[in-house]
Amino acid sequence: MNQEASLCRGQMVFRYERTNLLHIAEELRCHILSFLPYNQILRCALTCRTMHTTVKNSVDLQYVIELGAQGLVQVHPSTVSTAECLRILREKANAWSSFKLEVMKTFYFGFLPDSWSIIHRQLGLASHAAEVKFCDCEPDKEDKEYVKSKVIDTTTCISETTSYRPCIWRKNDPAPGVSSLNHYVDETHDLYVSVDILETRPRRNSRFQINIRQLSTGKEHPLASGSQLVTVTREPSKRLSPRTRVYPRALVDVLGDRLALYGQAIITDRYRYWSLHVWNWHEGVQADDICVDGEGHLGFAEIRFLTKEKLLAFTTHDRLELYNVEDLSKAPQLQARFTLPYGISINLYNIQYPPVFHDASSCAHLATPDNHWIWATNPANRVLCLSNQGSGPLIVITARLFFMSIPPSWFDATSEDGLSVPWSSWGPQNCRCFRRSICGAGGSRVVLFADQAHHDDGHPDLVQMLDFNPSAVARGIGKVVREATTYHPHVEEDMPVTTYLPYVEVVSSCILHNHAIGFALDEEQVALVERSDDRVGSRVELIGPHSTSPSSMHDAL
Repeated sequence: MNQEASLCRGQMVFRYERTNLLHIAEELRCHILSFLPYNQILRCALTCRTMHTTVKNSVDLQYVIELGAQGLVQVHPSTVSTAECLRILREKANAWSSFKLEVMKTFYFGFLPDSWSIIHRQLGLASHAAEVKFCDCEPDKEDKEYVKSKVIDTTTCISETTSYRPCIWRKNDPAPGVSSLNHYVDETHDLYVSVDILETRPRRNSRFQINIRQLSTGKEHPLASGSQLVTVTREPSKRLSPRTRVYPRALVDVLGDRLALYGQAIITDRYRYWSLHVWNWHEGVQADDICVDGEGHLGFAEIRFLTKEKLLAFTTHDRLELYNVEDLSKAPQLQARFTLPYGISINLYNIQYPPVFHDASSCAHLATPDNHWIWATNPANRVLCLSNQGSGPLIVITARLFFMSIPPSWFDATSEDGLSVPWSSWGPQNCRCFRRSICGAGGSRVVLFADQAHHDDGHPDLVQMLDFNPSAVARGIGKVVREATTYHPHVEEDMPVTTYLPYVEVVSSCILHNHAIGFALDEEQVALVERSDDRVGSRVELIGPHSTSPSSMHDAL
């Protein structure tokens, strides 16, 4: 009896050991593999011929691999088959690899924008201006704020549509002592956020009023839980004279339902005190004491969401500070302070980082025809650009730096709080420095003029596309640049900087105009923003990329 039972158990064990992925139905095998990351699916395909065939013949697995290889996530549900999605995705990859440019559409606008974006074929431009009464000798003049905005669908829009007047609204300040400090514009989501300073006594207790409106109407945004949100900066420990002049300043950034506000008060000797707040603007402002604050000679020049959980602050000197803002019931937590190779020149930098990372809910309002699907670059695969308005370099930083676990050896143990990371530890392998140029950043790519010396009407312009996606570098489609390059600054006191972040370079020529002011790009297309010939309005040219040989696309395996 025991022998038979033992034999049965042995048979059962034997049968169990023989049951593996190779002995089950292929449909079930594909379903199991679909739960793996794309790189592990590729590793499984290399184990044997059966697994290789399974992965190669599965459209669903090929789609997962293609999304992962391009560093994309799908943020809008597709209305057609996975096979068609895969075809379109590979066609777009082929278009970027060839980077063949030509002017496909031109749009004219009656105003000159100071901000622009293109997100999933929605082109948005906005212009913000203010008229300020400087003295009582101008009784007929009032402080006013003007906002012009225009959003078009680049697929369906025609020239007659762009000639329509933009959305314009004017804001008269409700009471004396109120002045506008900063604003945030998201044209594609019809969102405008302005920050006002309310004069108080004593003036060192600065109060900021946040107004959340619709761009199209100027009225309170329907998702806002009250547009009058007030926060107060902390009173400094430094004793101030009642006559001390205080200059308030504010920075604001929005991502989805998160709003970040940095408020500071600068004293005449450049000493300042400040506080940083993050809350859900759909639910209303949180308590004023849920913030991180400080004082001294160091402040912020700009703040930018990387994701809803991570916020990057650019200081007025030479640092990038990374904050964890995942838990809104707690104050933002400083995780690391990255030192830049150049000092106070950060004041002259323009930060280029796509302000919106869409998810399925935020893309729901976008029209999605049958031949168009929406993907977005994974936040960790994006790049961030610091473009200098003066003679400084263009610095491209991979966002992977801010999502990785920072090695303990990188931190400077001698720093005050032990959170400083010197440039020598993080910079060279995570950055590239280039000569300053008109440029634009979107996803993992940067587009810029290769040679501005010959930038003139009637002559082809060389336009560079730099792709910093590690998978693009591994595939090697285009010129792969791995060797280190050294940037030599114009200022003699600054040291040369050597960087070696790998990237793929593709150069294309296109006849453009000589009034370019910037590029806008997303995962699908590139737009060049220019001044119009009369220098009053603007012209936007869609210049590609486009694919002329979809058949040249290759399989992932």
